[in-house]
Amino acid sequence: MSIATPFLITRPAGKADNLLASLDELGVAYSYQPLITTQQVSLKAKDISLLEQAELIVFVSVSAVHALEQQISPEQLSGHLFAVGSTTAGLLQRWSGREVIVPQDQRSEGLLALPQLQQVSGKQVVVVRGNSGRELIKQQLLARGATVKYVQSYNRLPLPLDGAQLWQLWQQQQVRCIVATSNEILQQLFALMPEAGVAWLQQRHWLLVSPRMQEQALALGISQQQISLAENANDQALLQQIIQLNKEIL
Repeated sequence: MSIATPFLITRPAGKADNLLASLDELGVAYSYQPLITTQQVSLKAKDISLLEQAELIVFVSVSAVHALEQQISPEQLSGHLFAVGSTTAGLLQRWSGREVIVPQDQRSEGLLALPQLQQVSGKQVVVVRGNSGRELIKQQLLARGATVKYVQSYNRLPLPLDGAQLWQLWQQQQVRCIVATSNEILQQLFALMPEAGVAWLQQRHWLLVSPRMQEQALALGISQQQISLAENANDQALLQQIIQLNKEIL
């Protein structure tokens, strides 16, 4: 007989450790199942050259920093450093030993609202990211007159999982709330499920991290009442909401 684990955490491996440790400490029961993994991409000479010449360098995730620190030294980056989220900023700061600019609103929109990114006409900007993602940062900075290039430092890959088996397990564990931190994870969950499992997913409560994710969830047939939003995707914001949900609905 499986123990009831009302929360299902789906953060990628390596990104969930702090959150899971906090939940253990608080005695909150959860099940953990990453759905995607990351794989480092070897930087080409052209990528290194772009990074060295960039006046502004934007890191969109922890994985973007990890993949870079394995391949170059921080002294090669002379441009101003930006991070979308505080966890990414903390890691980048430790590695580079330099100031990292991070927005209060830890999304692309928050980054673009920073005063340091308003007057960027003629500036060379590099965005360090994975094999896909939002185009908003690039589009907006191009519109402001900057030259924007991507450096892809990692790939995100779906893990080979048996959806029917997972669905059976999650039902046994009495999962009531699913914590998802990206549209990619949300879509992957629905793609994995057998047809009968889709209705089960739609009936769960969901903890998501942005209005954009909420729109995606609504499009997948999850009702507004079944969605809670964390302020952002960092561990503290997620933990706060999980504690709240644990009291309120679970």
